[in-house]
Amino acid sequence: MTDHGLVLADLTTQALIAADGWFAVITGALGLLCGGLAWFAGRRWMLAVLLGLCAGGVAGSFLTLWAGSTFTIGAVAVEAAAEPGVRIVPGALKLTAQGVLVAWPLLSVGLFGLLEGMHGYRESPLRQPYGIEP
Repeated sequence: MTDHGLVLADLTTQALIAADGWFAVITGALGLLCGGLAWFAGRRWMLAVLLGLCAGGVAGSFLTLWAGSTFTIGAVAVEAAAEPGVRIVPGALKLTAQGVLVAWPLLSVGLFGLLEGMHGYRESPLRQPYGIEP
């Protein structure tokens, strides 16, 4: 808190970058989990499952963003980088790299496609050499 209002304690603080990184790791892991479960459970309705993975991933990312910015444990990491004499206002870290919002849907749809591609290759009759019966 300064005479000019609320300012960041340190514009180059690694706490902001770490918050974005943790968000990407958490939502990416959830995306991989959802993609794997969806492939095993819903292979009959491929298009519906893919659309559900994409829409659910976007909704899950925004829900995770809301939960992470609403519930916080304080400004401990940002406070360590503050200048002496500056009063710290505790609060949640904000997501500064908006691109990490696509980690969940991108990884879930990508894993689903990878698993389906591997399964399709393994089951393909084109995999057998010409003229040789299994």
